[in-house]
Amino acid sequence: MLKKTIALAAMLGVSVLFAVTPRPLADMAIPVPAGKAISLKAYRGKVLLVAMISTDCKACIASIEILNRAQKDFGPQGFQVVAAAGDQNAQYMLEPFVQRYRPLFPMGYLNVDEMMKLGDIGPKGGVAPIFLFVDRKGVVRQQVFGDNPFFKAEELSTRKAIQDLLKP
Repeated sequence: MLKKTIALAAMLGVSVLFAVTPRPLADMAIPVPAGKAISLKAYRGKVLLVAMISTDCKACIASIEILNRAQKDFGPQGFQVVAAAGDQNAQYMLEPFVQRYRPLFPMGYLNVDEMMKLGDIGPKGGVAPIFLFVDRKGVVRQQVFGDNPFFKAEELSTRKAIQDLLKP
């Protein structure tokens, strides 16, 4: 994964493995090309996985299928995926991406500064995909960057993190 060149990694700089967690999820809305912005605050009370991706990243595209399965399997239990593309000009790239890959969850876009705020990413940046696992109270409990060993067994790791947060 370290060899993958992706737009988001270039924008955000050198990778780091973890951001500081736990922390409150940034209170922000994720714009969508046509329609009402996605309010992260609206998902309080659900377990939330916020995925920050690049639309031309092969690993990010593969993540969409994994996240679709997770949404389908865990959605009825109070789980929700929300994704944001962070490419330069993402607002123009998002609609064709959504039409092609058909995510089963809301997806919008953010600029670099908004991505850094949402991910609490420092000046050294991070590699996409970036997953934030948020508990029902709106606290980020785990955050992983695309170069983390978590992604070597992405589906298994993602499902375990979700199941842990869904436990009463």
